[in-house]
Amino acid sequence: MSGITMSSALAVGARSEATNPPTGHQRRLDIEGLRAIAVVAVVLDHLVHWPHGGFVGVDIFFVISGYLISGILLREATATGRISFRQFYIRRMKRILPAAALVLSVTVTVAYVVFYGGRASSIAGDAFWALLFSANWRFAVLGTDYMNSGSSVSPLQHYWSLGVEEQFYIFWPWIILGALYLARRLRSNPRGAVAILASAVGFSLLLSFAFALWETQTNHTVAYFSTFSRSWELGAGALLAVLTVSFKGLVYPLRVALLWLGLGLLAASALLISPETPFPAPNALYPVLGTCFVILAGTGKQSAAYNRMAWTLTNPVSRYIGKISYSLYLWHFPVIIFLSTFVPADSKRFYVFAVVLMLVLSIGSFKLVEDPIRRSSLGNARVGEPGLQQRRRRSIAVVGIFAALLIAAPLTASATLGQQRTADTGGSPDGTGSQASTTATTVEGRQEQLSSALGAEEWPGLVPDPATMGADGALAKPLEWVQDGCLGGELSPLAHEEEVTANAARCIYGSETASKSVIVFGDSTTMSFVPGIRKALEDQDVKIYVYTVAACSPTLVPAGQDASAEECIRFKAWVQDEIRRLEPTTVVSSFLRNDGHLASKAVGAEADAEWQRNIASMAEYVTRNGARYVLLEAPAPAKAEPSLCITRFSAPDDCVTDRAPTFDNQSDVENRALASVGQGALYVPTKDWFCVDGRCPAFIGNTALYADINHISARASEELAPLMASALLKGIRG
Repeated sequence: MSGITMSSALAVGARSEATNPPTGHQRRLDIEGLRAIAVVAVVLDHLVHWPHGGFVGVDIFFVISGYLISGILLREATATGRISFRQFYIRRMKRILPAAALVLSVTVTVAYVVFYGGRASSIAGDAFWALLFSANWRFAVLGTDYMNSGSSVSPLQHYWSLGVEEQFYIFWPWIILGALYLARRLRSNPRGAVAILASAVGFSLLLSFAFALWETQTNHTVAYFSTFSRSWELGAGALLAVLTVSFKGLVYPLRVALLWLGLGLLAASALLISPETPFPAPNALYPVLGTCFVILAGTGKQSAAYNRMAWTLTNPVSRYIGKISYSLYLWHFPVIIFLSTFVPADSKRFYVFAVVLMLVLSIGSFKLVEDPIRRSSLGNARVGEPGLQQRRRRSIAVVGIFAALLIAAPLTASATLGQQRTADTGGSPDGTGSQASTTATTVEGRQEQLSSALGAEEWPGLVPDPATMGADGALAKPLEWVQDGCLGGELSPLAHEEEVTANAARCIYGSETASKSVIVFGDSTTMSFVPGIRKALEDQDVKIYVYTVAACSPTLVPAGQDASAEECIRFKAWVQDEIRRLEPTTVVSSFLRNDGHLASKAVGAEADAEWQRNIASMAEYVTRNGARYVLLEAPAPAKAEPSLCITRFSAPDDCVTDRAPTFDNQSDVENRALASVGQGALYVPTKDWFCVDGRCPAFIGNTALYADINHISARASEELAPLMASALLKGIRG
């Protein structure tokens, strides 16, 4: 950022009423309350996962920021005829950087204390990019799904929004400067100057919104983090800042109507928008408009009557939460992530501790760091002021000490605990230790290994090491998934049938000259079994076709109505054609049941009946075409992400999953479905492969069983090969 703290101030033209700011110099109590709504929505979404659309709080922040910052720039241009870029960026850094850097330093330090090396190093990498205000692109490049709470979440993931804002403000003052300069050259009257400025802002806004519409449809993960897809939201606030002068005379009844219409839109957005809603375009338009209406309602003279009417926003509690909202936003997510490693995340204790910690840290950093530095004279003193050099030296010394502590703490933790981790794992820096893998060839042998793991008091050196599994456990997942891209719906979103064909062409394994074939068909659960299936059949003269799509069950159950459901329906029809064409000896499937995928929205016994009927229909289709159908029971999800559960402070028993009775019911449904088909259909229960008496450890031998909450690791899958073989080999026939 040093390249933009220029010392010169650029002239932007004569003083004009047209660029008077929209009452920005007045203290807007309602905007403080609006900040409170924004931060509370985000915190509740992350903490209790309600409201489902709580993430729109970030969109509220974007509009507020665009409005206030653009108002500051316009005020400066009006008062001085200039925009000092040097002072603008100094103000931004004083406002944003100190608290952000403090939270980054504490987060990285705690990460090295709590987590093992790989996980902590990944968080340190996130912190580096966050410090450069580029975290949004870091997470976009990593393919982070902000809506997927089941993945291994970075405690710094929320820093993406700071990246968007600061990148926006690199170019935004120049757009305002250019528009005002053009107005001056054209000798525009006040109304003409407003029109030119509004046109420039409006054009930039529309361009970003159009791009957001396109990117949300083509790559929603990148669109969520993209500055180009988000700039229109800050631009909406900026446009409001330009035009608000025209609305200063709004009559009181209209202001009341705008306020409640805006608050209603915000409430509806938080309650009705969900992680499945296309976002940010077009649906971020609702919270953006709601925020604009609320800000517009408060335009003009601030009166006691209006503040009483807007009590939801202007009461002391809302105003105080709004005042500390930046610090609260920074601290809330690290608190949630780290606390969940010590306290069960669904317990009352967790919620109480989380709220208390968030408030203590937020209030403390606001009073001791954020507010004092923001109000300090650092960077503001003018040459010739008494005591200038002494104050400047004192400020530089304080900042230097602060920066040194921020850098030293995580580095010290990293070095010290990195050495401890190497010692803990028998000298193996990757955590593999010296233990050899043991593959059980019988269910009895497997049960003995599971019982041993359940009785363990210390963690062995696990392979793969949860600390080095990478984002979403990718480095522990099957290569067929993460390298070959065989889970089409995840790595190659299926927009057209030809993409299904292209995906399948990359996912054919085994003997190229084999006359016999096996089709592996299903969702990501099926994919997690692929390494074991391949190993079980490696000595057979057989070709293996892997046909999998994320969240697409290998049944004839009618799916829902969203875009992914249409892809799933199309994919299933294509696989049915492939079964007829290839005439495989065996079709192997597995899936993790999700009643939310049912188009009928059935629940309970009705859902059981629908699943049973459609599982049987698929099995009948396969057997009618001369193949054997093998359905593997899906393992129950893990208790928590391996990288979050397996920490320096946890014991093996902390990560044991208690298998819910619902999984036994689902197993019964699947078993009955295949039993009704009769010969040629085989159901393979796998509960005893993972659990003893309903208790399921996180490891077996020295193998980490899970790559993430819902999927077993590739190594764990390969070790199941002997247990899979007996079921699979019965179906291999000439």
